[in-house]
Amino acid sequence: MEARGKITLSSFNLDAAEKAIVNNLIESYRNKIEEKIGFQEIKLRLKRSKHGKTFLHEVQGILVKDRQYNAQVTDYNLFAAIAETFEKLMHEAEHNMRTKRQRKKF
Repeated sequence: MEARGKITLSSFNLDAAEKAIVNNLIESYRNKIEEKIGFQEIKLRLKRSKHGKTFLHEVQGILVKDRQYNAQVTDYNLFAAIAETFEKLMHEAEHNMRTKRQRKKF
């Protein structure tokens, strides 16, 4: 399944209600990331494993800008895992941009 634009999702086999929530979450983070740092491509991959009566969700994210940034989060709550993956990708890219600017000053 592929979201609009530059975000690619793989292995996201969700029901209609989950898809709607995930799409809203992705759109929100897409706008945030474009505003703060910009990006060429974002790839998200979902792995689900059954633990007892619930699923454990592992979300792997890749953000491509001037280089590739990776993040991986495992959580029982799918939406929290997606949000945390986006946050980690964003913070890593922002940190790299800040350190690049600091290196240029010297």
